[in-house]
Formats: sequence, structure tokens, C-alpha cells
Amino acid sequence: MIGIDRNTGVTVDDWLQFVQRATRALTTPLGTRQKRPLYGSLIPDLLGQNLGDDMLMLAQSHAAQAFYNEQNGIGDFQPQVIVASRHGAGLLLRFAGLWKNRNQTFEVVT
Repeated sequence: MIGIDRNTGVTVDDWLQFVQRATRALTTPLGTRQKRPLYGSLIPDLLGQNLGDDMLMLAQSHAAQAFYNEQNGIGDFQPQVIVASRHGAGLLLRFAGLWKNRNQTFEVVT
């Protein structure tokens, strides 16, 4: 699939296009899209709260759920490792897993 980078306008495809799709799905609050109410994740609901260890575990759980939500369209990546950590005033999610039979990693900052 070919897409356009939302920040630079450059054409992206393959892995970079998937990372952009996944980032958008993980950072969109669940239920905020009018025509696609099941699109998104519960991760943005955690922001603004104290990011204790319990919230980091909850963020990892919400991230895993997002990959298994078919409405997000990111099910072609099978996460094997999801690590949430504090990043400034937000959250850093690191993912490692299989995509098209290749081991891939990426990060999402919220």
C-alpha cells in the first residue's frame, strides 16, 4: 500500500506506511471518529494521569488490544514485545514483532 507522510508529504510505502497507520490508530482515542466509532485505542485516555507502573502496564495492555481490533487495520503486525515507558510528560511505546515474516521494531510517542 502506498501513502503520504502526514508530516512531510513524501510518498511512503511498505514498512514506513504501516508505522504511520499504527501510530495513527494507537494515538486516536477510541470512539472519536464519527463514521468509525470502533477505530482507535484506549491509550490516549491514560494521558494526563500519573504514569505509575500500574498505568504503564495498562498502556501495554491497551496497545495489544489495538492490534487485535480489526477496525484499526493494523492486524498484519503480530506484536511479540510491547514495552511502555515514561517519556517527558507522555508515554513511549516500543514494539517488536513480525510483519510480513520479518522481525520489525518501531516506537510510538504519545
